[in-house]
Amino acid sequence: MPLKADELARQARQLLVPGLAEGQERLAGARVRAVGAGKAAGPALISLVQAGVGCIWIDDPEEVVAADLGGWLLPPGATGVARAAAAVSRLSALSGFAHVERYPTGGVPTATLVCAPTVAEALVAAEQARRAGVPHVVLEVDGGGGSVVAVPPGAPCYACARSTSSAGRPIEAGGAVLGCLAAVELVLAVATPAAAAGRRIDVVRGLPASRPTVRLAGCACAGDERS
Repeated sequence: MPLKADELARQARQLLVPGLAEGQERLAGARVRAVGAGKAAGPALISLVQAGVGCIWIDDPEEVVAADLGGWLLPPGATGVARAAAAVSRLSALSGFAHVERYPTGGVPTATLVCAPTVAEALVAAEQARRAGVPHVVLEVDGGGGSVVAVPPGAPCYACARSTSSAGRPIEAGGAVLGCLAAVELVLAVATPAAAAGRRIDVVRGLPASRPTVRLAGCACAGDERS
């Protein structure tokens, strides 16, 4: 669907990038399921809204706790409020072009952002996205660093690429860069699907390092591999 005049004006800078016009239309038509809306997810969700993603579904059944505050997304005084509702309210105020709501049961996303609080929940959400054949990006926080795993269709799955040694420490201020990187990876996967590649970005002491993901022998995702 072609962008409307007000959308063209809003995304004028991005449209200066050669070849991005078609990608921007893909972003406007995208439905992104965001699994988790805690402190770590804030930078990613805000970046996606401002990048022009048309629809974001917040999938988070928990309430806001003290550890969620002080980040980019959830405001002071939100403790005890449903995290999804607080995130929807905040994100909706940032752009009139993005439709933000709670994840509708049975909704079919075109991409998934996984910022789940536990590895077990992340594995479940990533596997759902893999089976649905949609690109997904998984955020792993480890204090001021961590990792971002990008999984376009056909790439090694999150179970193949996830960290098995992360300390899983609570997010620190420097961890916000992970959310921004996760948003960039998801934007690339949606806007330029032909160029998307499976990769893992590790951030240690503020410095990112990227490497291709490798499929584990015998993993179920081997059947997804593109020829």
